[in-house]
Amino acid sequence: MTDILEWEKPDLAVYTGDQITGDRMYPNATLYIDLLVKPLVDGNYKWASVYGNHDIGKNVSREGILATEQKYELSYTRHGEEGLPGVTNYFLYVYGPENEVGDDIPSLVLWFFDTRGGHNATHDIPANVDEKVVEWFLRENKKITKTWGRLPALAFFHIPTIEYVAVQETISENPKCTGLVEDTVVPQDKDTGFMKALVESGTVKTAFVGHDHGNAWCCYYDSLEICYNRHSGYGGYGEWTKGSRVVEASYNDPWGNYKNYIRLEDGTVIDHFPKN
Repeated sequence: MTDILEWEKPDLAVYTGDQITGDRMYPNATLYIDLLVKPLVDGNYKWASVYGNHDIGKNVSREGILATEQKYELSYTRHGEEGLPGVTNYFLYVYGPENEVGDDIPSLVLWFFDTRGGHNATHDIPANVDEKVVEWFLRENKKITKTWGRLPALAFFHIPTIEYVAVQETISENPKCTGLVEDTVVPQDKDTGFMKALVESGTVKTAFVGHDHGNAWCCYYDSLEICYNRHSGYGGYGEWTKGSRVVEASYNDPWGNYKNYIRLEDGTVIDHFPKN
């Protein structure tokens, strides 16, 4: 991670879940969060997170992980609105440079959704973006549009939706798609209308997920670009080369193509999307 940060020098790094394997860490799994974010802290890089199905266990909660992250000024991870199922349901505005587009006018919205899942000491937790969160997104997106006009947006969540299954089944037939396809899509356990809401929002351009370590592809679903990020850590299953997805957005052309690619841990750059 340190090497990739130095090569790319990102304005913001995003963790898309399963930061730790919470059910296998004792006695206090939140101690590992300090190790996880150390490269970012040492390099003075901002970051934001969503949580995955392994970010919980008998000795750790998503709330505990969040509290650990929020010790750091560089962390932009937020707790969602009170009463919403899950923890990391929130959005961030991205602004252009000062004195060029105006300090108070956002150029981009980043949406973060908690797909939950996993189990605590007493029970299993549903693994989906809850209907209440979908309603919250539609409501807040409408408020943002009313305030600022239609702003482009990116969405980040851990577990893919059921729509990813059909896209992957035919991905080899679509020359516009690119990336690693070596794992089964394990989707959210219920279709709550989440993907439909993203498509119909009129603002979300691309959705990014994690969860299935052997997938790191980008393709299209309806009006959206949908992508898997690259497995970055050494925990969990799989021997695929580690890496990170890098996204380039321009405040000068907020509705233009947002180019992205994979930077592998050996420095190699692969899988440009959209394809050149």
